[in-house]
Amino acid sequence: MGDELAEIEKDDANARQKVNIYANKLHTIKRYMEKRNLPGIPQSFLKIFFATSNNIEELVSELEAKQVNIESVNRWLEILTNDMHELETETYRIVQNATLTEQLLQYSNRYRSFDDNVQEAFNESLYVFEHNFDYAKSLDVISKALDIVEPGVTERFVTSYEKTRENIRF
Repeated sequence: MGDELAEIEKDDANARQKVNIYANKLHTIKRYMEKRNLPGIPQSFLKIFFATSNNIEELVSELEAKQVNIESVNRWLEILTNDMHELETETYRIVQNATLTEQLLQYSNRYRSFDDNVQEAFNESLYVFEHNFDYAKSLDVISKALDIVEPGVTERFVTSYEKTRENIRF
């Protein structure tokens, strides 16, 4: 009985430590996104962000209960671990797409004045970027047009981005 109680206390302390870590990570991810100065935040990110935030609150409530159900706490921890991984992955994806789009839009200036397809792609990509916050689609539109006039240009930018990508500092 004593060993079982010690194990429960250890799990409880571990859960309390992890919930603090996850709350700090959530705050750090929010700041990381804000620093990007994007015209808007995609719904895909907001959905995961708020679900994760709510799940952190659920775990905190579970830990503050008079009688802590350690099995429930461990389930919430597993859910939160997955949530945090998904949120971090989505954050990197959004920032990469937005950054590459901005770079390719700027690069497209060398072709816009004499290539109508690049000009049209620029206009559509910029609109989707600034109004729909669909950075993946925006990137797709401009990269397809540029790859026609300069094959491999998108791949070059992606390779360069991956070498210099800023990581989230937790």
